[in-house]
Amino acid sequence: MYPITAVALWNLLRLDSVALMQKPLPGCLFFLAILVLLAMAAIAQDLPVDTTNNSRDTASSKISKDILASHGFRFDDKKQPMCRINGPEGPCDVEAFVAGETDKDKNGHTCAKLDRSTYLGHCSGGKLDGFSIVIADGSAKGTKEAFVSYFLEGHIAYPTLTSFLAADMNFGVDDLNCKIGKLEAPRCGYGCVYFGKWDHSAERCGRFSQIYGADIFTDSNAQKLRDGTFDLSHYRAKFFDFLQRQ
Repeated sequence: MYPITAVALWNLLRLDSVALMQKPLPGCLFFLAILVLLAMAAIAQDLPVDTTNNSRDTASSKISKDILASHGFRFDDKKQPMCRINGPEGPCDVEAFVAGETDKDKNGHTCAKLDRSTYLGHCSGGKLDGFSIVIADGSAKGTKEAFVSYFLEGHIAYPTLTSFLAADMNFGVDDLNCKIGKLEAPRCGYGCVYFGKWDHSAERCGRFSQIYGADIFTDSNAQKLRDGTFDLSHYRAKFFDFLQRQ
């Protein structure tokens, strides 16, 4: 069926009045009513749609664990304590996801790694939810570190993009179930780029370029994570677009 535009219906309404009056009155009124209703519907279709209040807010949209898993993301099966950190939506809980930083570090996966931490993102039901940044800092944290990832009810999705916020500007990855050659490990971290020294982002971290675009691994982005000006909304949109593309 071809769509009827408002202009076409307006032309239909411009009927010869004499011809119309020759119809029986009830049929005439019914005919006019149908035309008026169709015209109103067509005009409504021609009007621009205001999606300001109806569009999906990706800042707070929740993605299921199954969807994340189907796109290669996973969560730590071990139950970790929940830690309260601060951010723009008030105190919010995240799991103690920061591992030990040395072989002798006994504070891995404790809130001592996060007790001075902050977040940028959405807090839902008291837990961090959605694409977020956590600046991990704590009384037992050796180096302040940024984690950029999706959080589901306070649990971080792996692999996650990281950046140490001291010394050389850099990007790295924190991941689970790593395999290097014949060696397997339940968890690993590796560098993508140390600006001014070396760059292995293409061979090690190409997945993040696929998600966020090739411009993610720039020294300016590493600097923005340090000074708090990183464009979270831009890369959040990239993340949601990646989920829709695959």
